Amino acid sequence: MRTGITILGPLIPIFKEQYHLSSFLLSFLTSLSIVAFAGSAFLMPLVGKIGGTNRVISVALIVLTTSVFLRAVGTVHLLFLASLTLGIAIAVLNFSLPVWVKENVPKHSGLITGIYITIMGIFANFAVAVAVPLAHATSWGWRLSMVPWIVIGTVSSVWWLIRNSKISSDSHLPVATKFHKELLRKPAAWSIALYFGFQAMMGYGSSTWLPTILVAKGFTLSQAGLWLSISGFTGSIVGIGAPYFASKLRDFRILLSVVAFIITASFTAMIFDHGWHLVIWLLLSNFAFSFAFPLSLVLTVTRSVEAGETRSLSIMAQSIGYSMAALAPGIVGGIFDLTHNWNTALLFVIGLGVILIGVGYFAGSPEKIRIEK
Repeated sequence: MRTGITILGPLIPIFKEQYHLSSFLLSFLTSLSIVAFAGSAFLMPLVGKIGGTNRVISVALIVLTTSVFLRAVGTVHLLFLASLTLGIAIAVLNFSLPVWVKENVPKHSGLITGIYITIMGIFANFAVAVAVPLAHATSWGWRLSMVPWIVIGTVSSVWWLIRNSKISSDSHLPVATKFHKELLRKPAAWSIALYFGFQAMMGYGSSTWLPTILVAKGFTLSQAGLWLSISGFTGSIVGIGAPYFASKLRDFRILLSVVAFIITASFTAMIFDHGWHLVIWLLLSNFAFSFAFPLSLVLTVTRSVEAGETRSLSIMAQSIGYSMAALAPGIVGGIFDLTHNWNTALLFVIGLGVILIGVGYFAGSPEKIRIEK
């Protein structure tokens, strides 16, 4: 899921040189998938007609794999189109996985959420590490970077199709098409959506440009990809336990605010530091992000009562959150275009972090979000 997006970061300098794309278009390419995350909330009533959660996941995996394939074999125009369809597929999976957890393993929601997010992070960071070496390995160029993920996506799609063929139709729980609009009137639901949004803005706004920022601070492109991968990988390992232990808490308020503070402090240090010390702040920020993202998903499970409410809260949080996140890469890139200074651009990310500290305190309340029947 996450590989389809993270792999673009290290390849941006290659796209810029090969296709002569502006910073705006490169930001737009990255943001297309994130925009699709937000817009796909409106497709969920149609998605619900596909069948149960298992079948929805299967179809989304097939679309995701096809999109990566089209990105690899097509023109620059297909590169943009595939990023859009890829984003829709990932969005459907983003909405469906918390529901699958609620339906199948509600008593172990934290552990299962941590496992699948950690696996996502491990593969995504491995993709970042190998993207540039693969792009330089053969005459295929950057297209070779997509091949491993086409293979993995194909195997995953086939596995889910075989799995579903062995499940009786009665086992396919219908995906509710109703969105609980009452959530839009609940400040608690908005606090979760905003927490998801601000942490996503910080994540996508920084990760899109961090390879370029590190190159500007003295790293080679391969070194930047390698260190980003290592820091992300180690963060993912830490993140596997975060949802599990957090789900045992009733009150998340202090935890969410502390995580936000660590992310903010790390980016502040990146402005004033240089050389190999930057690796320390990369590691620290990725540790904190590995808590922030899964915790924002766990909140949709722990603070809702039933699977249908989990789905609605997940859709609201992710549609609003990713709408916010889609703006971040362009804003960070735009600030650099105006100032020609990456430290100034990072001030925007730090400002988001300050807001996140306050929002986290409200989002982590132990109170359940109840919807009147």
